[in-house]
Amino acid sequence: MTDVHKKLLYSSLDTLGEVVSLQSSLSRIEPDIAVIHLSGSLSAWPETLPGLPHIEELLQQSEKKVILDLSGVDHIDSSGLQVIFDAFSQVRKAGGALRLAGANERVARPFKLTRLDTILSFYPNVTAACQEFTIVAQASD
Repeated sequence: MTDVHKKLLYSSLDTLGEVVSLQSSLSRIEPDIAVIHLSGSLSAWPETLPGLPHIEELLQQSEKKVILDLSGVDHIDSSGLQVIFDAFSQVRKAGGALRLAGANERVARPFKLTRLDTILSFYPNVTAACQEFTIVAQASD
């Protein structure tokens, strides 16, 4: 697995005056599976940011298998849910698939409450999400 680059997406103050920030990095597992690693808080998403990092560039490179690693995310709000769902829709529209991996209970709960967990594919970790891509690929051969 190789990290392509890491970057700070945003850092701001929440309503309590505490700093919230989100960082991302991109790596590849096998030549055709990209993993976007997020860490920090996926909340209070700034309207000036277009969407999740790396999605657009991956789709332009015809990447069709994307895993969103949420194991480093400690908090998510409705704006974070929207950004993830938008990324899912964007990848699906391009003929690809987006899998979510490693979400802790605090991060997974809003998806369950909104029933987005019935639309989005969740896996306990990146390895399981990667294996699912392999199984699907073998079944279609």
